[in-house]
Amino acid sequence: MVKLFTRILAYNWRHYAVAVLVFVAFWQGFSAFSAVRVADDKLLTAMRQNAAYFEKAFLEGDVFETQRIMWRVKNDSIKRITFHPVQFEGSRWIFKEAIVGNLYDRPWAQLGRSVPFVSNGAELGRLECVIDLVDVNGAVFAQNYILFITVVFFFMGLLILSNMGAIQTLAAIERSVKEINSITGSGKSDIIRDSIKKNIARLPAGIIGTPFAQMTERMSDALGQAARLESELAVSKATSDMAAQVAHDIRSPLAALGAAAKGLNLPEDQRTLIDGAMGRMQGIADDLLQRYRAPGAATGAKVETHALAGLIEQVMAEKRLQHKDKAGVKINFEDAARGAKAAVDAKELQRIVSNLLNNSLEALSGPGRVSVLLTAEDGRVLLTITDDGKGISPEVLAKLGQKGETHGKAGGTGLGLYHARTAAESWGGSLKIGSEPGKGTSVTIALPAAAKPAAGLRAVLLDDDALVHMNWRMAAKVAGAELQSFKTPQEFAAAAETLPRDIPLYIDSELGDSVKGEDIAVDLHERGFTDITMATGHGAEKFAHLPWLNIAGKEPPWC
Repeated sequence: MVKLFTRILAYNWRHYAVAVLVFVAFWQGFSAFSAVRVADDKLLTAMRQNAAYFEKAFLEGDVFETQRIMWRVKNDSIKRITFHPVQFEGSRWIFKEAIVGNLYDRPWAQLGRSVPFVSNGAELGRLECVIDLVDVNGAVFAQNYILFITVVFFFMGLLILSNMGAIQTLAAIERSVKEINSITGSGKSDIIRDSIKKNIARLPAGIIGTPFAQMTERMSDALGQAARLESELAVSKATSDMAAQVAHDIRSPLAALGAAAKGLNLPEDQRTLIDGAMGRMQGIADDLLQRYRAPGAATGAKVETHALAGLIEQVMAEKRLQHKDKAGVKINFEDAARGAKAAVDAKELQRIVSNLLNNSLEALSGPGRVSVLLTAEDGRVLLTITDDGKGISPEVLAKLGQKGETHGKAGGTGLGLYHARTAAESWGGSLKIGSEPGKGTSVTIALPAAAKPAAGLRAVLLDDDALVHMNWRMAAKVAGAELQSFKTPQEFAAAAETLPRDIPLYIDSELGDSVKGEDIAVDLHERGFTDITMATGHGAEKFAHLPWLNIAGKEPPWC
Protein backbone atom coordinates (compact mmCIF):
# COMPACT_ATOMS: atom_id res chain seq x y z
CA MET A 1 0.00 0.00 0.00
CA VAL A 2 2.80 2.42 0.93
CA LYS A 3 4.67 1.58 -2.25
CA LEU A 4 1.60 2.23 -4.38
CA PHE A 5 1.01 5.61 -2.71
CA THR A 6 4.67 6.51 -3.22
CA ARG A 7 4.41 5.64 -6.89
CA ILE A 8 1.24 7.73 -7.30
CA LEU A 9 2.87 10.66 -5.49
CA ALA A 10 6.06 10.35 -7.57
CA TYR A 11 4.02 10.41 -10.74
CA ASN A 12 1.71 13.29 -9.79
CA TRP A 13 3.78 15.49 -7.45
CA ARG A 14 4.16 18.20 -10.09
CA HIS A 15 0.39 18.49 -10.45
CA TYR A 16 -0.07 18.64 -6.68
CA ALA A 17 2.64 21.29 -6.34
CA VAL A 18 1.06 23.37 -9.11
CA ALA A 19 -2.36 23.08 -7.43
CA VAL A 20 -0.95 24.34 -4.10
CA LEU A 21 0.97 27.16 -5.79
CA VAL A 22 -2.11 28.21 -7.77
CA PHE A 23 -4.13 28.37 -4.56
CA VAL A 24 -1.45 30.38 -2.74
CA ALA A 25 -1.04 32.77 -5.70
CA PHE A 26 -4.78 33.20 -6.09
CA TRP A 27 -5.38 33.82 -2.39
CA GLN A 28 -2.42 36.18 -2.15
CA GLY A 29 -3.57 38.10 -5.22
CA PHE A 30 -7.18 38.19 -4.03
CA SER A 31 -6.10 39.43 -0.59
CA ALA A 32 -3.86 42.12 -2.12
CA PHE A 33 -6.65 43.19 -4.44
CA SER A 34 -9.05 43.39 -1.49
CA ALA A 35 -6.52 45.46 0.46
CA VAL A 36 -6.22 47.89 -2.46
CA ARG A 37 -10.02 48.13 -2.74
CA VAL A 38 -10.32 48.78 0.99
CA ALA A 39 -7.64 51.48 0.70
CA ASP A 40 -9.57 53.11 -2.15
CA ASP A 41 -12.85 52.98 -0.20
CA LYS A 42 -11.19 54.49 2.89
CA LEU A 43 -9.67 57.24 0.73
CA LEU A 44 -13.00 58.18 -0.86
CA THR A 45 -14.79 58.11 2.50
CA ALA A 46 -12.13 60.31 4.11
CA MET A 47 -12.30 62.72 1.16
CA ARG A 48 -16.07 63.11 1.57
CA GLN A 49 -15.75 63.58 5.32
CA ASN A 50 -13.05 66.27 4.98
CA ALA A 51 -14.31 68.00 1.81
CA ALA A 52 -15.64 71.09 3.58
CA TYR A 53 -12.45 71.59 5.65
CA PHE A 54 -10.28 71.04 2.61
CA GLU A 55 -12.27 73.55 0.55
CA LYS A 56 -11.88 76.23 3.27
CA ALA A 57 -8.15 75.66 3.62
CA PHE A 58 -7.72 75.58 -0.15
CA LEU A 59 -9.61 78.83 -0.74
CA GLU A 60 -7.63 80.53 2.02
CA GLY A 61 -4.35 79.26 0.56
CA ASP A 62 -3.36 77.54 3.84
CA VAL A 63 -0.97 74.82 2.58
CA PHE A 64 -0.14 73.56 6.08
CA GLU A 65 -3.80 72.99 6.99
CA THR A 66 -4.29 71.40 3.55
CA GLN A 67 -1.44 68.96 4.22
CA ARG A 68 -2.82 68.11 7.67
CA ILE A 69 -6.15 67.23 6.04
CA MET A 70 -4.31 65.17 3.42
CA TRP A 71 -2.64 63.20 6.26
CA ARG A 72 -6.15 62.50 7.63
CA VAL A 73 -7.28 61.36 4.19
CA LYS A 74 -4.25 59.07 3.74
CA ASN A 75 -4.40 55.49 5.07
CA ASP A 76 -1.81 52.75 5.76
CA SER A 77 -1.88 51.26 2.26
CA ILE A 78 -1.45 54.62 0.52
CA LYS A 79 2.19 55.71 0.70
CA ARG A 80 2.06 59.10 -0.97
CA ILE A 81 -0.62 61.67 -1.89
CA THR A 82 -0.02 64.62 -4.21
CA PHE A 83 -2.63 67.39 -4.60
CA HIS A 84 -2.75 69.18 -7.97
CA PRO A 85 -5.10 72.19 -7.67
CA VAL A 86 -7.17 73.82 -10.38
CA GLN A 87 -7.08 77.54 -11.02
CA PHE A 88 -10.22 79.60 -10.49
CA GLU A 89 -11.26 83.02 -9.19
CA GLY A 90 -11.48 83.65 -5.47
CA SER A 91 -8.74 81.25 -4.34
CA ARG A 92 -5.56 82.35 -2.55
CA TRP A 93 -3.72 79.13 -3.36
CA ILE A 94 -0.31 79.88 -4.88
CA PHE A 95 1.44 76.51 -4.79
CA LYS A 96 1.83 74.17 -7.75
CA GLU A 97 1.12 71.07 -5.64
CA ALA A 98 1.09 69.66 -2.10
CA ILE A 99 2.65 66.28 -1.15
CA VAL A 100 2.37 64.10 1.93
CA GLY A 101 3.73 60.59 2.56
CA ASN A 102 6.85 58.64 1.66
CA LEU A 103 8.91 58.92 -1.51
CA TYR A 104 10.08 55.79 -3.33
CA ASP A 105 12.88 55.67 -5.84
CA ARG A 106 11.73 52.27 -7.09
CA PRO A 107 9.96 52.80 -10.46
CA TRP A 108 8.07 49.52 -10.39
CA ALA A 109 5.36 47.97 -8.18
CA GLN A 110 3.77 51.40 -7.76
CA LEU A 111 0.01 51.57 -8.32
CA GLY A 112 -1.21 55.08 -9.07
CA ARG A 113 -4.69 56.55 -8.60
CA SER A 114 -5.99 59.91 -9.78
CA VAL A 115 -9.12 61.00 -7.91
CA PRO A 116 -10.96 64.33 -8.33
CA PHE A 117 -11.43 66.27 -5.07
CA VAL A 118 -14.95 67.69 -5.32
CA SER A 119 -16.70 70.05 -2.90
CA ASN A 120 -20.09 71.70 -3.38
CA GLY A 121 -20.29 70.27 -6.89
CA ALA A 122 -17.01 71.87 -8.01
CA GLU A 123 -13.65 70.16 -8.57
CA LEU A 124 -10.92 71.73 -6.42
CA GLY A 125 -8.19 69.64 -7.95
CA ARG A 126 -7.01 66.03 -8.22
CA LEU A 127 -5.37 63.75 -5.69
CA GLU A 128 -2.70 61.47 -7.13
CA CYS A 129 -2.33 58.57 -4.71
CA VAL A 130 0.44 55.94 -4.84
CA ILE A 131 0.00 52.43 -3.41
CA ASP A 132 3.19 50.38 -3.02
CA LEU A 133 2.30 46.83 -4.06
CA VAL A 134 5.43 45.37 -2.45
CA ASP A 135 4.38 46.73 0.94
CA VAL A 136 0.77 45.63 0.43
CA ASN A 137 1.77 42.08 -0.56
CA GLY A 138 4.21 41.87 2.35
CA ALA A 139 1.51 42.88 4.82
CA VAL A 140 -0.99 40.47 3.27
CA PHE A 141 1.48 37.57 3.32
CA ALA A 142 2.28 38.25 6.98
CA GLN A 143 -1.42 37.87 7.70
CA ASN A 144 -1.91 34.76 5.54
CA TYR A 145 1.23 32.61 5.92
CA ILE A 146 -0.29 30.50 8.73
CA LEU A 147 -3.30 29.88 6.48
CA PHE A 148 -1.01 28.78 3.65
CA ILE A 149 0.82 26.28 5.88
CA THR A 150 -2.49 24.91 7.14
CA VAL A 151 -3.82 24.53 3.60
CA VAL A 152 -0.72 22.59 2.50
CA PHE A 153 -1.16 20.05 5.30
CA PHE A 154 -4.89 19.85 4.73
CA PHE A 155 -4.31 19.33 1.02
CA MET A 156 -1.88 16.50 1.67
CA GLY A 157 -4.37 14.78 3.95
CA LEU A 158 -7.13 15.26 1.40
CA LEU A 159 -4.81 13.86 -1.25
CA ILE A 160 -4.27 10.67 0.71
CA LEU A 161 -7.98 10.19 1.34
CA SER A 162 -8.95 10.93 -2.28
CA ASN A 163 -6.49 8.32 -3.58
CA MET A 164 -7.52 5.51 -1.26
CA GLY A 165 -10.00 4.14 -3.80
CA ALA A 166 -7.41 4.24 -6.59
CA ILE A 167 -4.83 2.58 -4.35
CA GLN A 168 -7.24 -0.24 -3.47
CA THR A 169 -8.13 -0.73 -7.14
CA LEU A 170 -4.49 -0.80 -8.24
CA ALA A 171 -3.62 -3.21 -5.41
CA ALA A 172 -6.42 -5.56 -6.48
CA ILE A 173 -5.33 -5.40 -10.12
CA GLU A 174 -1.69 -6.06 -9.21
CA ARG A 175 -2.67 -9.11 -7.09
CA SER A 176 -4.73 -10.41 -10.01
CA VAL A 177 -1.89 -9.96 -12.47
CA LYS A 178 0.62 -11.62 -10.14
CA GLU A 179 -1.71 -14.56 -9.52
CA ILE A 180 -2.44 -15.01 -13.22
CA ASN A 181 1.28 -14.82 -14.07
CA SER A 182 2.00 -17.37 -11.38
CA ILE A 183 -0.69 -19.73 -12.68
CA THR A 184 0.57 -19.31 -16.24
CA GLY A 185 4.15 -20.05 -15.14
CA SER A 186 3.08 -23.21 -13.32
CA GLY A 187 1.25 -24.54 -16.36
CA LYS A 188 -2.11 -24.80 -14.59
CA SER A 189 -3.93 -23.12 -17.41
CA ASP A 190 -7.18 -24.93 -16.60
CA ILE A 191 -7.74 -22.77 -13.53
CA ILE A 192 -6.88 -19.42 -15.15
CA ARG A 193 -10.57 -18.74 -16.01
CA ASP A 194 -11.65 -19.36 -12.43
CA SER A 195 -8.82 -17.17 -11.15
CA ILE A 196 -9.85 -14.31 -13.41
CA LYS A 197 -13.48 -14.55 -12.26
CA LYS A 198 -12.39 -14.66 -8.63
CA ASN A 199 -10.11 -11.64 -8.95
CA ILE A 200 -12.74 -9.65 -10.88
CA ALA A 201 -15.14 -10.33 -8.02
CA ARG A 202 -12.59 -8.85 -5.61
CA LEU A 203 -12.45 -5.54 -7.49
CA PRO A 204 -14.42 -2.56 -6.07
CA ALA A 205 -18.03 -2.55 -7.20
CA GLY A 206 -17.61 0.62 -9.25
CA ILE A 207 -14.93 -0.96 -11.44
CA ILE A 208 -16.94 -4.07 -12.38
CA GLY A 209 -18.58 -3.46 -15.75
CA THR A 210 -16.93 -0.94 -18.07
CA PRO A 211 -18.99 1.94 -19.58
CA PHE A 212 -18.44 0.78 -23.16
CA ALA A 213 -22.19 0.52 -23.79
CA GLN A 214 -22.82 4.11 -22.68
CA MET A 215 -19.89 5.36 -24.74
CA THR A 216 -21.11 3.48 -27.83
CA GLU A 217 -24.65 4.82 -27.37
CA ARG A 218 -23.39 8.38 -27.12
CA MET A 219 -21.25 7.95 -30.23
CA SER A 220 -24.27 6.56 -32.06
CA ASP A 221 -26.37 9.55 -30.99
CA ALA A 222 -23.64 11.91 -32.14
CA LEU A 223 -23.40 10.21 -35.55
CA GLY A 224 -27.19 10.27 -35.91
CA GLN A 225 -27.29 13.97 -35.09
CA ALA A 226 -24.51 14.62 -37.61
CA ALA A 227 -26.48 12.77 -40.27
CA ARG A 228 -29.62 14.81 -39.51
CA LEU A 229 -27.66 18.06 -39.69
CA GLU A 230 -26.15 17.00 -43.01
CA SER A 231 -29.63 16.22 -44.35
CA GLU A 232 -31.01 19.58 -43.14
CA LEU A 233 -28.04 21.37 -44.69
CA ALA A 234 -28.72 19.68 -48.02
CA VAL A 235 -32.41 20.68 -47.89
CA SER A 236 -31.44 24.25 -46.93
CA LYS A 237 -28.98 24.42 -49.84
CA ALA A 238 -31.61 23.13 -52.26
CA THR A 239 -34.15 25.66 -50.95
CA SER A 240 -31.62 28.47 -51.23
CA ASP A 241 -30.79 27.48 -54.82
CA MET A 242 -34.46 27.34 -55.72
CA ALA A 243 -35.17 30.75 -54.12
CA ALA A 244 -32.24 32.28 -56.00
CA GLN A 245 -33.48 30.80 -59.27
CA VAL A 246 -37.02 32.11 -58.64
CA ALA A 247 -35.65 35.56 -57.73
CA HIS A 248 -33.59 35.58 -60.92
CA ASP A 249 -36.34 34.34 -63.23
CA ILE A 250 -39.05 36.61 -61.84
CA ARG A 251 -37.21 39.76 -62.94
CA SER A 252 -38.02 39.31 -66.62
CA PRO A 253 -41.82 38.94 -66.21
CA LEU A 254 -41.76 41.86 -63.73
CA ALA A 255 -40.04 44.05 -66.30
CA ALA A 256 -42.54 42.97 -68.95
CA LEU A 257 -45.47 43.63 -66.61
CA GLY A 258 -44.12 47.11 -65.83
CA ALA A 259 -43.73 47.94 -69.52
CA ALA A 260 -47.25 46.71 -70.25
CA ALA A 261 -48.74 48.70 -67.37
CA LYS A 262 -47.22 51.93 -68.71
CA GLY A 263 -49.19 51.53 -71.93
CA LEU A 264 -52.53 51.03 -70.18
CA ASN A 265 -54.94 53.88 -69.58
CA LEU A 266 -55.54 53.22 -65.86
CA PRO A 267 -56.93 55.42 -63.10
CA GLU A 268 -54.23 57.02 -60.98
CA ASP A 269 -55.08 55.03 -57.85
CA GLN A 270 -54.87 51.70 -59.70
CA ARG A 271 -51.58 52.69 -61.33
CA THR A 272 -50.19 53.59 -57.89
CA LEU A 273 -51.27 50.19 -56.56
CA ILE A 274 -49.60 48.33 -59.46
CA ASP A 275 -46.38 50.34 -59.17
CA GLY A 276 -46.22 49.74 -55.41
CA ALA A 277 -46.81 46.00 -55.76
CA MET A 278 -44.20 45.67 -58.48
CA GLY A 279 -41.68 47.64 -56.47
CA ARG A 280 -42.26 45.40 -53.48
CA MET A 281 -41.81 42.23 -55.57
CA GLN A 282 -38.63 43.66 -57.07
CA GLY A 283 -37.29 44.34 -53.57
CA ILE A 284 -38.08 40.79 -52.47
CA ALA A 285 -36.27 39.37 -55.49
CA ASP A 286 -33.23 41.56 -54.84
CA ASP A 287 -33.09 40.43 -51.20
CA LEU A 288 -33.32 36.76 -52.16
CA LEU A 289 -30.42 37.11 -54.56
CA GLN A 290 -28.36 39.00 -51.98
CA ARG A 291 -28.97 36.29 -49.38
CA TYR A 292 -27.94 33.63 -51.87
CA ARG A 293 -24.71 35.43 -52.78
CA ALA A 294 -23.69 36.15 -49.16
CA PRO A 295 -25.38 33.56 -46.91
CA GLY A 296 -25.22 34.36 -43.21
CA ALA A 297 -24.05 37.91 -43.91
CA ALA A 298 -26.01 41.13 -43.83
CA THR A 299 -28.50 41.23 -46.71
CA GLY A 300 -27.68 44.73 -47.83
CA ALA A 301 -30.17 46.19 -45.38
CA LYS A 302 -29.63 49.82 -44.46
CA VAL A 303 -30.60 50.46 -40.86
CA GLU A 304 -31.13 54.19 -40.53
CA THR A 305 -33.21 56.51 -38.38
CA HIS A 306 -36.63 57.09 -39.96
CA ALA A 307 -39.88 58.78 -39.00
CA LEU A 308 -42.11 55.71 -38.71
CA ALA A 309 -45.44 57.40 -39.41
CA GLY A 310 -44.46 58.27 -42.99
CA LEU A 311 -43.31 54.73 -43.78
CA ILE A 312 -46.46 53.19 -42.33
CA GLU A 313 -48.78 55.65 -44.08
CA GLN A 314 -47.43 54.54 -47.48
CA VAL A 315 -48.37 50.92 -46.73
CA MET A 316 -51.75 52.00 -45.33
CA ALA A 317 -52.56 53.89 -48.55
CA GLU A 318 -51.70 50.79 -50.58
CA LYS A 319 -53.89 48.54 -48.43
CA ARG A 320 -56.85 50.95 -48.47
CA LEU A 321 -56.69 51.08 -52.25
CA GLN A 322 -56.29 47.32 -52.54
CA HIS A 323 -59.31 46.58 -50.33
CA LYS A 324 -61.55 49.55 -51.14
CA ASP A 325 -64.20 47.32 -52.74
CA LYS A 326 -64.61 45.09 -49.65
CA ALA A 327 -67.87 46.09 -48.01
CA GLY A 328 -67.67 46.89 -44.30
CA VAL A 329 -63.88 46.57 -44.05
CA LYS A 330 -62.25 49.60 -42.43
CA ILE A 331 -58.48 50.20 -42.21
CA ASN A 332 -57.49 52.98 -39.78
CA PHE A 333 -54.16 54.49 -38.82
CA GLU A 334 -53.50 56.78 -35.85
CA ASP A 335 -50.14 58.43 -35.09
CA ALA A 336 -50.08 59.18 -31.35
CA ALA A 337 -46.27 59.11 -31.20
CA ARG A 338 -45.92 62.73 -32.43
CA GLY A 339 -43.25 62.13 -35.06
CA ALA A 340 -41.34 59.41 -33.19
CA LYS A 341 -38.31 57.94 -34.96
CA ALA A 342 -36.47 54.62 -34.76
CA ALA A 343 -33.47 52.97 -36.41
CA VAL A 344 -34.90 50.46 -38.91
CA ASP A 345 -34.52 49.26 -42.47
CA ALA A 346 -37.32 51.16 -44.21
CA LYS A 347 -38.09 48.48 -46.83
CA GLU A 348 -38.05 45.68 -44.26
CA LEU A 349 -40.40 47.58 -41.95
CA GLN A 350 -42.85 48.30 -44.75
CA ARG A 351 -42.73 44.64 -45.80
CA ILE A 352 -43.42 43.56 -42.20
CA VAL A 353 -46.35 45.99 -41.83
CA SER A 354 -47.76 44.80 -45.16
CA ASN A 355 -47.57 41.13 -44.10
CA LEU A 356 -49.14 41.84 -40.70
CA LEU A 357 -51.96 43.82 -42.32
CA ASN A 358 -52.55 40.94 -44.74
CA ASN A 359 -52.83 38.56 -41.79
CA SER A 360 -55.33 40.82 -40.04
CA LEU A 361 -57.43 41.33 -43.18
CA GLU A 362 -57.49 37.58 -43.89
CA ALA A 363 -58.68 36.99 -40.32
CA LEU A 364 -61.88 38.97 -41.08
CA SER A 365 -64.62 36.60 -42.20
CA GLY A 366 -66.77 39.56 -43.30
CA PRO A 367 -67.05 43.21 -42.34
CA GLY A 368 -64.56 44.27 -39.71
CA ARG A 369 -61.91 46.73 -38.63
CA VAL A 370 -58.12 46.71 -38.77
CA SER A 371 -56.46 49.45 -36.71
CA VAL A 372 -52.83 50.53 -36.72
CA LEU A 373 -51.68 52.62 -33.75
CA LEU A 374 -48.27 54.24 -33.31
CA THR A 375 -47.43 55.32 -29.75
CA ALA A 376 -44.32 56.19 -27.71
CA GLU A 377 -43.59 55.38 -24.07
CA ASP A 378 -40.56 54.75 -21.84
CA GLY A 379 -38.04 55.35 -24.62
CA ARG A 380 -39.77 52.93 -27.01
CA VAL A 381 -41.96 53.28 -30.08
CA LEU A 382 -44.89 50.84 -30.14
CA LEU A 383 -46.48 49.79 -33.43
CA THR A 384 -49.73 47.92 -32.71
CA ILE A 385 -51.87 46.25 -35.39
CA THR A 386 -55.28 45.12 -34.09
CA ASP A 387 -58.17 43.36 -35.79
CA ASP A 388 -61.56 42.12 -34.63
CA GLY A 389 -61.29 38.87 -36.58
CA LYS A 390 -61.74 35.27 -35.47
CA GLY A 391 -58.75 35.23 -33.11
CA ILE A 392 -56.28 32.47 -32.29
CA SER A 393 -56.43 29.67 -29.72
CA PRO A 394 -53.89 29.74 -26.84
CA GLU A 395 -52.29 26.49 -28.06
CA VAL A 396 -51.50 27.91 -31.48
CA LEU A 397 -50.68 31.38 -30.12
CA ALA A 398 -47.82 29.97 -28.02
CA LYS A 399 -46.07 28.70 -31.18
CA LEU A 400 -46.58 31.68 -33.50
CA GLY A 401 -43.47 33.66 -34.35
CA GLN A 402 -41.38 30.50 -34.63
CA LYS A 403 -40.06 29.41 -37.99
CA GLY A 404 -42.56 27.26 -39.87
CA GLU A 405 -45.52 27.92 -37.53
CA THR A 406 -48.70 29.28 -39.15
CA HIS A 407 -52.43 29.42 -38.34
CA GLY A 408 -55.60 29.26 -40.39
CA LYS A 409 -53.94 30.21 -43.66
CA ALA A 410 -54.06 27.89 -46.66
CA GLY A 411 -50.54 27.43 -47.96
CA GLY A 412 -49.06 29.47 -45.10
CA THR A 413 -45.40 28.92 -44.25
CA GLY A 414 -45.13 30.82 -40.96
CA LEU A 415 -42.27 32.91 -42.36
CA GLY A 416 -44.10 36.25 -42.11
CA LEU A 417 -44.34 36.39 -38.31
CA TYR A 418 -40.94 34.73 -37.93
CA HIS A 419 -39.38 37.35 -40.19
CA ALA A 420 -41.16 40.15 -38.31
CA ARG A 421 -39.91 38.88 -34.95
CA THR A 422 -36.28 38.35 -36.05
CA ALA A 423 -36.17 41.73 -37.83
CA ALA A 424 -37.56 43.56 -34.79
CA GLU A 425 -35.02 41.83 -32.53
CA SER A 426 -32.17 42.74 -34.92
CA TRP A 427 -33.22 46.39 -34.50
CA GLY A 428 -33.08 46.04 -30.72
CA GLY A 429 -36.83 45.57 -30.30
CA SER A 430 -39.36 42.79 -29.80
CA LEU A 431 -42.63 41.39 -31.14
CA LYS A 432 -45.59 40.35 -29.00
CA ILE A 433 -48.82 38.66 -30.10
CA GLY A 434 -52.03 38.72 -28.10
CA SER A 435 -55.30 37.11 -29.15
CA GLU A 436 -58.60 35.78 -27.89
CA PRO A 437 -60.74 33.40 -29.96
CA GLY A 438 -63.78 35.17 -31.35
CA LYS A 439 -62.59 38.66 -30.37
CA GLY A 440 -59.54 39.37 -32.51
CA THR A 441 -55.76 39.57 -32.49
CA SER A 442 -53.21 42.25 -31.61
CA VAL A 443 -49.57 42.31 -32.76
CA THR A 444 -47.22 44.82 -31.11
CA ILE A 445 -43.73 45.66 -32.35
CA ALA A 446 -41.66 47.58 -29.79
CA LEU A 447 -38.58 49.44 -31.05
CA PRO A 448 -36.05 51.66 -29.24
CA ALA A 449 -36.94 55.28 -29.92
CA ALA A 450 -34.23 57.33 -31.60
CA ALA A 451 -32.64 59.84 -29.26
CA LYS A 452 -34.12 63.29 -29.51
CA PRO A 453 -31.81 66.22 -30.33
CA ALA A 454 -30.21 67.87 -27.34
CA ALA A 455 -31.94 70.88 -25.80
CA GLY A 456 -30.80 74.41 -26.61
CA LEU A 457 -27.20 74.92 -25.52
CA ARG A 458 -27.55 78.45 -24.17
CA ALA A 459 -28.29 79.53 -20.62
CA VAL A 460 -27.94 82.33 -18.07
CA LEU A 461 -26.77 81.77 -14.47
CA LEU A 462 -27.25 84.10 -11.48
CA ASP A 463 -25.41 82.78 -8.40
CA ASP A 464 -23.07 84.32 -5.81
CA ASP A 465 -20.90 81.19 -5.30
CA ALA A 466 -17.55 81.27 -7.13
CA LEU A 467 -17.27 77.47 -7.12
CA VAL A 468 -20.68 77.09 -8.77
CA HIS A 469 -19.61 79.52 -11.50
CA MET A 470 -16.43 77.56 -12.11
CA ASN A 471 -18.31 74.24 -12.28
CA TRP A 472 -20.92 75.61 -14.74
CA ARG A 473 -18.27 77.18 -16.98
CA MET A 474 -16.34 73.90 -17.17
CA ALA A 475 -19.53 71.92 -17.97
CA ALA A 476 -20.55 74.47 -20.63
CA LYS A 477 -17.13 74.21 -22.26
CA VAL A 478 -17.34 70.41 -22.42
CA ALA A 479 -20.89 70.51 -23.84
CA GLY A 480 -20.08 73.28 -26.31
CA ALA A 481 -22.75 75.49 -24.72
CA GLU A 482 -22.95 79.25 -24.37
CA LEU A 483 -23.17 80.42 -20.74
CA GLN A 484 -23.67 83.95 -19.42
CA SER A 485 -23.01 84.07 -15.68
CA PHE A 486 -23.62 86.84 -13.15
CA LYS A 487 -22.64 87.01 -9.47
CA THR A 488 -24.85 89.91 -8.34
CA PRO A 489 -28.45 90.93 -9.10
CA GLN A 490 -27.14 94.32 -10.21
CA GLU A 491 -24.95 92.80 -12.92
CA PHE A 492 -27.81 90.61 -14.07
CA ALA A 493 -30.33 93.50 -14.15
CA ALA A 494 -28.01 95.52 -16.39
CA ALA A 495 -27.93 92.74 -18.97
CA ALA A 496 -31.51 91.40 -18.66
CA GLU A 497 -33.02 93.86 -21.15
CA THR A 498 -30.86 92.47 -23.98
CA LEU A 499 -31.72 88.80 -23.32
CA PRO A 500 -34.31 86.84 -25.38
CA ARG A 501 -37.49 86.20 -23.41
CA ASP A 502 -37.29 82.42 -24.04
CA ILE A 503 -33.67 81.91 -22.92
CA PRO A 504 -33.26 79.45 -20.00
CA LEU A 505 -32.55 81.35 -16.76
CA TYR A 506 -31.03 79.58 -13.68
CA ILE A 507 -31.19 81.56 -10.43
CA ASP A 508 -29.98 80.68 -6.92
CA SER A 509 -32.47 81.22 -4.09
CA GLU A 510 -29.92 82.69 -1.65
CA LEU A 511 -28.04 85.58 -3.31
CA GLY A 512 -26.59 87.27 -0.20
CA ASP A 513 -27.57 90.52 1.57
CA SER A 514 -31.06 89.02 2.18
CA VAL A 515 -31.78 89.02 -1.58
CA LYS A 516 -34.07 86.14 -2.63
CA GLY A 517 -33.80 84.61 -6.06
CA GLU A 518 -37.51 83.77 -6.14
CA ASP A 519 -38.36 87.49 -5.86
CA ILE A 520 -36.18 88.20 -8.88
CA ALA A 521 -37.84 85.27 -10.68
CA VAL A 522 -41.31 86.77 -10.09
CA ASP A 523 -40.18 90.09 -11.59
CA LEU A 524 -38.67 88.31 -14.60
CA HIS A 525 -41.83 86.27 -15.12
CA GLU A 526 -43.93 89.45 -15.14
CA ARG A 527 -41.53 90.94 -17.70
CA GLY A 528 -42.18 88.05 -20.09
CA PHE A 529 -39.36 85.55 -19.47
CA THR A 530 -40.78 82.05 -20.00
CA ASP A 531 -38.04 79.59 -18.97
CA ILE A 532 -37.01 80.28 -15.36
CA THR A 533 -35.45 77.66 -13.05
CA MET A 534 -34.43 77.91 -9.39
CA ALA A 535 -31.00 76.21 -9.19
CA THR A 536 -31.07 75.61 -5.44
CA GLY A 537 -30.71 73.05 -2.71
CA HIS A 538 -34.19 73.84 -1.32
CA GLY A 539 -37.06 71.45 -1.94
CA ALA A 540 -39.78 72.15 -4.50
CA GLU A 541 -42.40 72.64 -1.75
CA LYS A 542 -40.84 76.01 -0.84
CA PHE A 543 -41.81 77.35 -4.26
CA ALA A 544 -45.20 75.66 -4.58
CA HIS A 545 -46.92 79.08 -4.79
CA LEU A 546 -45.09 79.70 -8.09
CA PRO A 547 -46.40 76.92 -10.41
CA TRP A 548 -44.65 78.38 -13.47
CA LEU A 549 -41.23 78.12 -11.78
CA ASN A 550 -38.95 75.13 -12.54
CA ILE A 551 -36.93 73.62 -9.68
CA ALA A 552 -33.49 71.98 -10.11
CA GLY A 553 -30.31 71.31 -8.17
CA LYS A 554 -26.98 73.10 -8.42
CA GLU A 555 -25.68 70.84 -11.21
CA PRO A 556 -25.29 72.33 -14.72
CA PRO A 557 -28.13 71.44 -17.12
CA TRP A 558 -25.66 69.83 -19.57
CA CYS A 559 -24.47 67.11 -17.11
